[in-house]
Amino acid sequence: MEKLRTKQILGVSITPHLYKKLKEECDGKNVSAFVERAIAKELEQREKERQEFKKKLIKGYQAVARSQKRRNEDEIWDETSKDGLE
Repeated sequence: MEKLRTKQILGVSITPHLYKKLKEECDGKNVSAFVERAIAKELEQREKERQEFKKKLIKGYQAVARSQKRRNEDEIWDETSKDGLE
């Protein structure tokens, strides 16, 4: 997590039940630090998921490209193998 000297203030609305659990978890202290870590963790997870999805897309595109190339080669071989046999 990046440490900065200045911080941005963020106002959020949460349910009373969640607020109570948050206060209990943090003993009423360092709520901001807890929330900052939770947000950082969630954002890191989302970035990781995006990167994994991107890798899957690339693999899929590469598989399609190989398949098309193979199909083209098959067509060439089919044309070549028919030469003089008709």
